[in-house]
Amino acid sequence: MTAEPKIDPPAVGRTPTGEAAASVSPKVRIRWGWFVTCIVLGLTAITVGWFLAAPSDRLGYVGGVLAGIGTTLLLVGVVVLLERRIIDTAVKVVRNAAREARVRNLEEVRAQSRDLEERVATVWQSGTPEEAAAQMRQMIDEFTERVADGFPDGHR
Repeated sequence: MTAEPKIDPPAVGRTPTGEAAASVSPKVRIRWGWFVTCIVLGLTAITVGWFLAAPSDRLGYVGGVLAGIGTTLLLVGVVVLLERRIIDTAVKVVRNAAREARVRNLEEVRAQSRDLEERVATVWQSGTPEEAAAQMRQMIDEFTERVADGFPDGHR
């Protein structure tokens, strides 16, 4: 029986270097122009609304503005903070599932290889060399087809 090669687990969790690091995790760039413009326009709209509201209605206006600001902060918090966590979690789940599928597939191929080795050894012990060679070719063709059909399309 032959020794099976050791297959290292995929490089998940390792920190990429060089060009891979640049393509995997681009630096987050804050567009300060848009940020400051949004703040200035928001404050301008609030101030214009303050002056457009009648003096007797300004208390209600302030309450409405504060409610609007609170709603906006709530939505921004959900979108910015939670969305990132949800996406990160989904990516981890998909990576783990893919890794487990690869490992399971490799284990199945190893088991089939061991089975083929045992069957070939049995054939060579029991018959003439010509018959054994013909049976071995047929078994290897069947094995190759079975293994190729079992692998995902991206790994052939």
